[in-house]
Amino acid sequence: MFSGAGACNKEVVKENGEMTERSPVKEGDAIKLGEAEKLFKGYYSARYTIKDPANPPTFDEIAKKIKGYLSEDEYNAQILNRFYSMPALVAKEIKKSIEVQSVKLEEQSINEDGTVDYTYTTVFKVYDENSSKIYKKEGELTITIIDNELKVTRDWSRGIKIDGLDGGL
Repeated sequence: MFSGAGACNKEVVKENGEMTERSPVKEGDAIKLGEAEKLFKGYYSARYTIKDPANPPTFDEIAKKIKGYLSEDEYNAQILNRFYSMPALVAKEIKKSIEVQSVKLEEQSINEDGTVDYTYTTVFKVYDENSSKIYKKEGELTITIIDNELKVTRDWSRGIKIDGLDGGL
């Protein structure tokens, strides 16, 4: 399972089984693409990874893990609409695990307020012991610096249709 994020200047995030540190940044610094991708992969991995579909993490467990990646406003908005319960519900319904394989951000604009808008593509693997299928999800993301940390302030994406399910992720 991926480590939850805390609210410290340097935090350790588990990516692909290896521990990595998120470095502090200062207001006014340029947001580097590599750091933004590291933040986004940690966030999406915490949000979407479901190792045991028979016993997925609860909404509260997922919400706690992703809190350190988001601005307070974005976190509260996502909590209100129960945005984070979908991966666990999908995994349980289709009886398959979900894993984030890769993320790719493409910078769209640097805004006057210092935020940076990106488009993204995330590759997911949905699998069990008998089969595996890759899905791609595209969306838009805004990242800013709050209290010397990169934070997601907006995450929007279209759902993707998952085989064996009326809905999707």
